[in-house]
Amino acid sequence: MIQQQIFTVKEAGYEIRAEVTLANKDLLVNILGGDLPHLGGVLTYDSSSQEVKEVKLFSHDGRFHKDIFLAQVFFESIKEDLPGSITVTAGVHIDGISQEQIAASKGMTEGLARQCTAWLKGQKDFKDPVYSSHFK
Repeated sequence: MIQQQIFTVKEAGYEIRAEVTLANKDLLVNILGGDLPHLGGVLTYDSSSQEVKEVKLFSHDGRFHKDIFLAQVFFESIKEDLPGSITVTAGVHIDGISQEQIAASKGMTEGLARQCTAWLKGQKDFKDPVYSSHFK
């Protein structure tokens, strides 16, 4: 079972969206927005091992993108309600970003997570995998 949903938040003169794919119990979340959406960071959480891994991608000037912060905020806001594992990508760029816009990004991302959590609570048709007995 695969379901998809898009959530959006507008504040401080820009929009961030979360494009969410629910594959049975697991979530793939793409947080994108601003003037130039891109891939800046990736966070993964394995619900079985409870291990979190992060990858920060390099920006055009050789520094790391700071978008991993948005992936972290989203994950921390939703982790208690996850039915399974999650991968979050984040990439929001605003040309000439202001301090107000930077400050707004955390609350905007938390708002996306709240919308996603409310949607997840309505999803009930999860299935457990069945493994063949001859594969060990």
